[in-house]
Amino acid sequence: MSSQKSSLLQTVLLGDDLPLSNRIVMASMTRNRNIDNMKPTQLTTTYYTQRASAGLIISEGMHIYPQATQWEHVPVMYEAEHAQAWKPVTAAVHDAGGKIFMQIWHAGRAQNEKMKWVKQDGSFPGVLAPSKVKAVGGRFRTGDGGHLENTENLTAIEDPRTVVEQYKKSATLSEDAGFDGVEVIALGGYLVHSFMNSRANLRTDEYGGSVQNRCRFPLEVVDAMILVYGQRRVGVKISPFDCYNDSAATYEECMGTFTYLVEQLVQRQIAYICLSRRAVEPFLGRRPDGFHLPAGTDPVDIFGPMVKNAGSKTILMVNDGYTPGEAEKLVEAGKIDLIAFGRLYIPNPDLVTRIEKGLPLAENDRGNHVHYGPFRSPEEDYIDWPASGSS
Repeated sequence: MSSQKSSLLQTVLLGDDLPLSNRIVMASMTRNRNIDNMKPTQLTTTYYTQRASAGLIISEGMHIYPQATQWEHVPVMYEAEHAQAWKPVTAAVHDAGGKIFMQIWHAGRAQNEKMKWVKQDGSFPGVLAPSKVKAVGGRFRTGDGGHLENTENLTAIEDPRTVVEQYKKSATLSEDAGFDGVEVIALGGYLVHSFMNSRANLRTDEYGGSVQNRCRFPLEVVDAMILVYGQRRVGVKISPFDCYNDSAATYEECMGTFTYLVEQLVQRQIAYICLSRRAVEPFLGRRPDGFHLPAGTDPVDIFGPMVKNAGSKTILMVNDGYTPGEAEKLVEAGKIDLIAFGRLYIPNPDLVTRIEKGLPLAENDRGNHVHYGPFRSPEEDYIDWPASGSS
């Protein structure tokens, strides 16, 4: 790759009025460092500022309500104090010339009600899901070395519109916090994704059954985000062939569901769709039995043209294990507009500089614990990765 002429370094306009300095996006990553009662600290500000040369940063997923929370030290955004705590982070990113969206998140059935933070407000209604269908698997650290699986004690959401309102409130707070926009996570077997899945969603009302009904809740969430930010500051992250958190569906269902969803999102003229190519269960390293895909299945080839068509105002971002060289070829072929790197950004806070100068990329040589913990100190494996040229 010719670093100085890299297509990844081209500027791009996101939405109608948000210029990005390059096509490189820092993807959302759970890092479990919000140790001040699920609020960011100065470490958070340092972490994001170190990586602010990205054209766009997508924050770690933020939960919209106490009963939406999967991890102990992930951030939340449902009270004014949470927005206030994030203001120094967004201001620092902006001062460094960066842009930052908040990823808005509800874990849905991928939780266990015995985790202490899930019921911290004393009014625990149960783990919410489209239907009372347990998600197989799950590994939740209890803090004492034990683990819990996804719960069987689920509460089917009586009126999904009440949860849509929680999303809207969270988005409004994120705007108050200074975020430039919002990304809806609609993958991973979390709440939005599980509404789309016929194995997780057994509802017989207007939110279940047909493709259109199963996509109703996701689209209502997106419409709520549009009411807050306008459609040109809203992104949606999808993974059509995902199987994380027991979210696998047949190839035929995936095609029907996500063809409809993508068409609806493009019609709404949202800013971008982030298309993840994840198609295996991360802990298995393969797809579950009974959910095989045709050889050569590539979501960019299948769904990309639905986004990048004549007249579409929505641009295409891709994610999941791409190399810079791979992404550059896709940009030059006109197949994508933005590339979201996730784990590459952990040991490479200056990823843009390394690509620009053709420098080697640092590798994570510390182990898988760097992603979620445990840690000896909050700084460890978080803000202590050296930039290129530093000793």
